[in-house]
Amino acid sequence: MRRLGPIIYAVVFFDAFLMFAIVPVLPDYARTLALSKAQSGLVIGIYSGIVLVAALPIGRLADRLGARRLTIAGVVLLAVSTVLIGASESFWMLLAARAGQGLSSAISWTAALAWLSAEAGSHDRPRQLTNAMSAGSLGVLMGPVVAGPLASALGIRAPFVIFAVIAAVLAAAAALPAETRGGEHEEVGLRDLFMMGARSRLLAAGAIVMLLVATVSGVIETLVPLKLGSDGYGAGQIAIVLGVAGLVGVATNLTVGRIFNRFGGIPIGVAAIGGTVVGLVLLALPVAALALSALFVLITIPMSAQYAVSFPLAGEGAEQAGLPSGAVLGAINVCWGLGFLVGPAVGSVIAQATADGVTYVLLAVLCVAVAVPLRRLALTPVECQDTA
Repeated sequence: MRRLGPIIYAVVFFDAFLMFAIVPVLPDYARTLALSKAQSGLVIGIYSGIVLVAALPIGRLADRLGARRLTIAGVVLLAVSTVLIGASESFWMLLAARAGQGLSSAISWTAALAWLSAEAGSHDRPRQLTNAMSAGSLGVLMGPVVAGPLASALGIRAPFVIFAVIAAVLAAAAALPAETRGGEHEEVGLRDLFMMGARSRLLAAGAIVMLLVATVSGVIETLVPLKLGSDGYGAGQIAIVLGVAGLVGVATNLTVGRIFNRFGGIPIGVAAIGGTVVGLVLLALPVAALALSALFVLITIPMSAQYAVSFPLAGEGAEQAGLPSGAVLGAINVCWGLGFLVGPAVGSVIAQATADGVTYVLLAVLCVAVAVPLRRLALTPVECQDTA
């Protein structure tokens, strides 16, 4: 476990790193390849779109072929796709390379985490999975910070060649640990997967929390930066706000990993949703840019706590229901992709037609509506540990 954990953390970190590494150099690519705004948007958006479509099939494939084998293939794909970004000479080549990265991401957040979950065992699973979430959060922060200066110094293509070499080294490192042999599970169809999963309180709770927090965070992370920009914040100032929020999120993930077994994932999730409701109500108030920045950082705490409990709940629920972990974690990633796709799209439309405050109030109402049935799924801390 000591060898596998850091490897999976590195894989997840680098996946998130590369997801956002293109952001600071995208304007240069747009000029070089004559990309329109719509094409630039597709280059960014196809990453999460592929995750949404591929996560569940990837999870089922991991259960069939083995999570280790698929994880190694995914990191190799990440290396190939990344070097293709550096070599891209057209929109379609760049789009295909980003799609390859998105497919690799689906593998990292499904097969790699399923491998880690099986290796960790029930007692250590929450800590290991929340550590992986923290690694991903760090990757989100570091991607633009590293890629931007490198591109300024070496040109927009050279950094991605360097990143591809690092990914190739990670692929070799992922081949070192042996496959984890967990409990044997019969292959189940999609209909049976969802029916069996719905009967597990932990698994149902994990899916509900992930879908909700992806929806809410997607809206907030869209509207708040736009509002800060309209209030006079520059790109550097907004980046600082996002960076501070990211560090707060990492600390929250690590904290939740340590207290998960003590309090139980569902009670933590319910409390975090309550904190999100308070934050959304405060965001709906007319405040100055500095206060809005502070509120954004503060609401990151309950939102990160929800992210932190969703994967461990899903892992425990898979074990409880006797379901293969790959397919279950794939379904959780689908929940993330769906929420993060629909939330910003619908939330932006509502905000445009009304006001940001109206959108935040509606999100608060949604959180309350979800927290009530979620609370009914809650187990006592003792029961959580017994089923873990």
